[in-house]
Amino acid sequence: MYFRRELIVVSSLVVLGSVSAYADSVIGGNVFTTLSSHIPNDVNKFLDEGKLSENKNITVTLSLPLNHADELDDLIKRVYDPKDSEFHNFITPEQFKSRFSPSTEQVEGVKSYLLAQGVLPLSVSDNRMFIQAQGSVGALNSVFHTEVHQYRDAKNHAYFAPAYELQVPNGLPIQGVHGLQNVTRLKRHSFKLNVSGKPELAGSGPNGGISPSDLRTAYNIPTTSTGAGQSLALFELDGYDSTDITAYEKEFSLKAVSLANVLVGQATGTAGDGAAEVTLDIELMIATAPSASQILVYEGTNDEQGVINTYSKIASDNKASQISTSWGSSEGNNTTSLSQSENAVFKQMVAQGQALYAAAGDSGAYDDGTNLSVDDPASQPYVVAVGGTSLTFTTGGKYVSETTWSSGGSTGGGNGGGGGVSTVWTIPSWQQGVATSQNLGSTTMRNVPDVSLDADPNTGYAIYSGGSWNIYGGTSCAAPIWAAFHALINQQRALNHLASLGFPNPAYYTIGQSSRYNSDFFDIKDNSTNLHFPAVVGYDNATGWGSFNGQSLLSDLGTDAFTK
Repeated sequence: MYFRRELIVVSSLVVLGSVSAYADSVIGGNVFTTLSSHIPNDVNKFLDEGKLSENKNITVTLSLPLNHADELDDLIKRVYDPKDSEFHNFITPEQFKSRFSPSTEQVEGVKSYLLAQGVLPLSVSDNRMFIQAQGSVGALNSVFHTEVHQYRDAKNHAYFAPAYELQVPNGLPIQGVHGLQNVTRLKRHSFKLNVSGKPELAGSGPNGGISPSDLRTAYNIPTTSTGAGQSLALFELDGYDSTDITAYEKEFSLKAVSLANVLVGQATGTAGDGAAEVTLDIELMIATAPSASQILVYEGTNDEQGVINTYSKIASDNKASQISTSWGSSEGNNTTSLSQSENAVFKQMVAQGQALYAAAGDSGAYDDGTNLSVDDPASQPYVVAVGGTSLTFTTGGKYVSETTWSSGGSTGGGNGGGGGVSTVWTIPSWQQGVATSQNLGSTTMRNVPDVSLDADPNTGYAIYSGGSWNIYGGTSCAAPIWAAFHALINQQRALNHLASLGFPNPAYYTIGQSSRYNSDFFDIKDNSTNLHFPAVVGYDNATGWGSFNGQSLLSDLGTDAFTK
């Protein structure tokens, strides 16, 4: 029945007369290309209840492929090669758009094709990489040669998703389609500690949680490094209550950092179930960079379209050089189309000198809960993956030691800092040579994480959320702190009249393999594990290079000592 249906669609394409010359040229011959995976793996576990009503209207976001992809890869390589004349010569969003984005003609051709098929284009992203459109399920089924079905999981939750992989006319520049399924939801990587009836922790904050002064003392952050002059950004999929932030700043006598909310798509900014995640991200950025010029809080909806459109907005705005995300999903649960669309945006970010830090997950080496796996976007090659440790410090906040954060069994089902080997991305050039028989890393695929920081809820942070003080852990805490620390580096570089650091992994890995490593990083090397991978001397898939030794790493990266 499916193939018969497809033939009918092909026949309808032959008689189109109102499509632009461009669209006419790409559908000539009726040769179709199957797009990368758009069917979430979870659909295989659901009950298929048949076709979704064809009268239902759906909004979708189409991803268009970049132009001159090889040239872009070469540019990124040159921009981060200290020996190249293009080193740290970052490009602007306008330069990126003119050199690598889909052309205006390509965009108009796709829009014309959609209109001819009864699908209405609504908007085009600033970087011309994404087209948002709306149409009935019936029209979208016809355009992409699929059938959107309705599904039900074991808990009686209803979903919809394509039953067949999508196809488009050969030559039509469409790489992916987001919005034909509502299965994908990102999870937040934070843990709230139940402090009721428990003794206070070692921190000086409420309930014994780590305070800003504890954090800065333990990780040796100089008092003069405050993020002055720097703008930071957060990727979020929920809203927050600003009064929580005000209470946090008042408790710790911090000046109010300017917050700018950027609502993307259908996001409302209203605090929902994930508000505590947004709140802790903001508060920990403020704790680390209390004099930052502003924190831009980009808020999207928790679905594939929200994810793509929010990352795209951050890249196109290019207002912050340091960004954090604490939302992710296991690589295997992602559609390939989502990973590819993210990757294209992340390339834009690094070409512009933006650094994205991503929480590596809170299920140790078993990100999907069962199998050895890693988290997206932390596993992406143009992202800094931040794992988790358990910190021990004195009453005065002085650093004592760290070990890998992990709890629970030795296999899936426990908690701990995310880390392992990607099954999607090959090993980046800057990561080659770090895998050994001791750390169980891969010599061919991307290893995760790159760096780490305290993420154990039992040595957690004092966070004011929902009108009360709580203790939080998780790699959701580690990522915004690292991103804010990046702002301290850029503050120092600005004082030294240097360009911003940009994507930091090449520099981190250079330091990790140098004589400065043990001065700049706290190396976790006690053979503790994230439920599988051991923490050994140097790099490992449990904690990466370890946590930052603030004063020393700032001193080295505040100059071009390791970039020239």
